[in-house]
Amino acid sequence: MKKTILVSLILCTIISQAQTLKLGGRFQKTQEMYWENGFSAQYSFAKFKPDQFFIGFDYVTSRLGSAYNSNAIKQDNYIFSGSWQFNKSRPYHFVTRLNVGYFYSDLEEEIFDEIPNTAFLFSPEIGFTYNIPQVPVSLNFGIGYYIITEKEGYSPGTLQPLYFHLDIYYTLFKKHT
Repeated sequence: MKKTILVSLILCTIISQAQTLKLGGRFQKTQEMYWENGFSAQYSFAKFKPDQFFIGFDYVTSRLGSAYNSNAIKQDNYIFSGSWQFNKSRPYHFVTRLNVGYFYSDLEEEIFDEIPNTAFLFSPEIGFTYNIPQVPVSLNFGIGYYIITEKEGYSPGTLQPLYFHLDIYYTLFKKHT
């Protein structure tokens, strides 16, 4: 209970300091593998490069994509990111992003216990964001590459390096400076 209260307090503090808070859905396709969907959050701070530097969190899973009502392997990605948007004064932005996170593949059966099913994630990403004028909605298209740090045979077989994604964000609030 104390941990929940502490995390809630920290989260409220971060949100109250945010210049911009964007929440939305993420639709991701790993090349030659699964569709993975989930949610995404992006924060920009008033005191450090507002609307240019963002930190974020993404949860992407095949449970809401290819593995939904199928035999596809259920896998989860927990991703923390830092991104930089260029052309801050225009509705469109080129974006660079650096992600770190954790990958987990739920192989379900005991027979697969010897197969690697977790990995540390590290990926650079480039993309394009378009903020729709007069509507608090933005679209973010990106392409990234997971740098697999494990030796051959020690990383999950369903973790493929190249991925593409579309994020649809709704801006919950935007403080003007």
